[in-house]
Amino acid sequence: MAACSQNLRNLYTCQAAAGWKYQCTEKEVLVYYKVFPSATRHGFLGAGVIERPLPSVWGLVRDPGKRHLYDRTINTARIHRKVTSHIQLVYLVTDASLCYLKQPRDFCCITVEAEEENLSVLAVQSVYDASMPYPCKEVVRGEILPSAWILEPDVVNGRDITRVIYMAQVDLGAPAIPARLLSSIAKRQPLVIARLAHFLAS
Repeated sequence: MAACSQNLRNLYTCQAAAGWKYQCTEKEVLVYYKVFPSATRHGFLGAGVIERPLPSVWGLVRDPGKRHLYDRTINTARIHRKVTSHIQLVYLVTDASLCYLKQPRDFCCITVEAEEENLSVLAVQSVYDASMPYPCKEVVRGEILPSAWILEPDVVNGRDITRVIYMAQVDLGAPAIPARLLSSIAKRQPLVIARLAHFLAS
């Protein structure tokens, strides 16, 4: 909410705050990036519209096991344990080569579903739990800082659509992504919204 100054619609008009900077609009997704003091930390944010009703979009977003269908950066996404009907422990492994890094990154995280007014929210953050996989030398353990999917139903020209905001804040660990490649990386994560839209349309 800090990124949009408490008004989500600001992110659909290139207006961001709290260190987020508008980068470009590609495939009808507005792309934002946030610089952190640490070179291994990155903030990615996208805002777009998917021409499908909210339940069909939410059904994909809330299921970690379906993430690979529209996100090529994910090698593994599995539910480690269901804590409640709305809270899960999830283990993720990403394909680091898409970020020009040699080693994959893995994450142990907690996902929490919430419905606030008309919004459907999936919040994600790294968590330590002794039952989850231990770090191994072939993979660099990363950290997911507070991140979220925020879905909002809307009607345009009589059709039900879904406004989608995707924010990922991550610490990918050393080595850092080469600075000259950051601009292309900054677009890749937010454009998961466009890939999700394409998947739902196919």
